Amino acid sequence: MKCAVCDQASPKFFMNKNGYDLYRCSGCGLIFVWPLPKDFAEIYSQDYFSGASQGFGYADYNADKKPMLSAWLKYLALIEKLLPNKGRLLDVGAATGFFMCLAKERGWQVNGVEISDFAARSGRKAGLEIFTGTLENAPFAEESFDLITMWDVVEHLPQPREFFSRASRLLKKGGVIVINTPDAGSILAGLLGKRWHLIVPPEHLHYFNLNSLSLLLSKTGFKILQHGKIGKKFTLHYVVKFIENRFSRRGFFSSQIAKNKFLKKIAIPINTRDNFFVLAKKV
Repeated sequence: MKCAVCDQASPKFFMNKNGYDLYRCSGCGLIFVWPLPKDFAEIYSQDYFSGASQGFGYADYNADKKPMLSAWLKYLALIEKLLPNKGRLLDVGAATGFFMCLAKERGWQVNGVEISDFAARSGRKAGLEIFTGTLENAPFAEESFDLITMWDVVEHLPQPREFFSRASRLLKKGGVIVINTPDAGSILAGLLGKRWHLIVPPEHLHYFNLNSLSLLLSKTGFKILQHGKIGKKFTLHYVVKFIENRFSRRGFFSSQIAKNKFLKKIAIPINTRDNFFVLAKKV
């Protein structure tokens, strides 16, 4: 057992949650699940995108993502300052293609990769090119993309170094990768410690801070250009379902909201500053 980022052996035991052991690297601060679950891909079933009855995922993925439109527009504005001519975009963890549609409307040529066949098929029905599988086995030519986006994806990866090495090969020289992920180095994560709400194995397998993610990107051929924190809006339904899953899983309040058209439309701006984004360039 060693750290997936800095290769330091003998990380310190951090905690056990949901039957999984987590360790913290004393070198770069990466927190990770060990041993890795062999069947982690199985959690991304239809229920993950429509129901979340197992304690993680979305009550209704497309509805839950609509309030995040403003955050994605901010990301695209930052990206398009670096890549004003746009070009070819690969969205990894594309789900049903919500972000792909937005980027396509702005003039990007879009492709997607999604591990869930249910979500990928939904996107393909909408006319999007989404490959079912992982980035490592996706059939794309090297140096064929100008931009790779990863929205809340890196924390799910079983082998992050192999992933970023593949991403580097797929990008043209000077291409950009954009990552958004929970921040294990945030004030909130530090205050909550083992009670931090984003520690949810087997959904999340690796928990990065800026230092560990920067080191991983440097080792795989990237240079960070910008990083920061952008808040999102969440549906009331999503927030209540999230809370219920972590405390009761009974689903009474979320089911009542789901029946009410007015309550389903309510969106709540939330920025607990325990998520961060990184824009990095292939060098």
